[in-house]
Amino acid sequence: MSPRLQGFSAHEWVSDQGVLWEESSGRMALSRGRIARFFPLLSTRPWALHVELTGPPHSQEALRDRLRSEAPMIAVVDLGPEAHAALRAPDGWTEVLRHSRTMPLPAVPQTLALPKTREKQERRFLKDGGTVMVDVGHNPATWGAVERLHHGSRERKGLHMPTAQLSSLLHRIARTPWTFAAVALDEEGNAMASGGFVVLADGTCVYAFGGQQRGPMSGRASVAMICAAVRHAQSMGCHTFDFGGSQDLGVDRFYKEFGGQAVPRRRWVKAPLLFRWCFPALWGTWTQTSHAVDH
Repeated sequence: MSPRLQGFSAHEWVSDQGVLWEESSGRMALSRGRIARFFPLLSTRPWALHVELTGPPHSQEALRDRLRSEAPMIAVVDLGPEAHAALRAPDGWTEVLRHSRTMPLPAVPQTLALPKTREKQERRFLKDGGTVMVDVGHNPATWGAVERLHHGSRERKGLHMPTAQLSSLLHRIARTPWTFAAVALDEEGNAMASGGFVVLADGTCVYAFGGQQRGPMSGRASVAMICAAVRHAQSMGCHTFDFGGSQDLGVDRFYKEFGGQAVPRRRWVKAPLLFRWCFPALWGTWTQTSHAVDH
């Protein structure tokens, strides 16, 4: 792979499980795996928001046709923001409508206007003795907090997470120049909120790995951590901050109140009827649409 690739397309994201399909000037980054050790799976890379589909319409259509002819019986593909509106799913595939929330970042730092309520919460957190660290290197303590709090947040929600796989992923990407971590600490130095952030080649900074330690300061800690991350992303030249979206209406509202605007995303899924019958919960998760909070 080209050393210029970064983010979800980079080799570090999936190591030897990744495949990168290229057609003319377009590409998509995918991962191969198995469900229940038997069913072959082609999918968006683990923990990636999308496959970073790029290219003009004819290149994306060629990649779509390749999906039709080469994908195994089970596939889950998140198209991402650059998918052309006219691009249609292969015959027999299910298209699922989802969303993310993004915020534009102005080129001039002085013109970045975060919501006043969020800035007030940030000041309160700092006044109460909290601090925020932004790490652009491989600091084991910082990335360890990202892993620990992300794992804890998923456990509270009852979400399955392959711990060893996440640890390996964070270890690889933490050493790259296109990631950074942010951790909010209380006055005693305990990590209350953390985030792992990924900068894509198109200038988007993605809030990829979020986590929080429940406590009286946790809400303000999350706000202060995200404020610091947004400012750092802007200093890196990013033009968009992507919160990643959430199926959780409370989290989606939090992103909306941070200034995140709902943007549509599309997912293509295919699986035989037998698989859907044997794994109804998994099929339901894959095909669940997301609903943006509008108030």
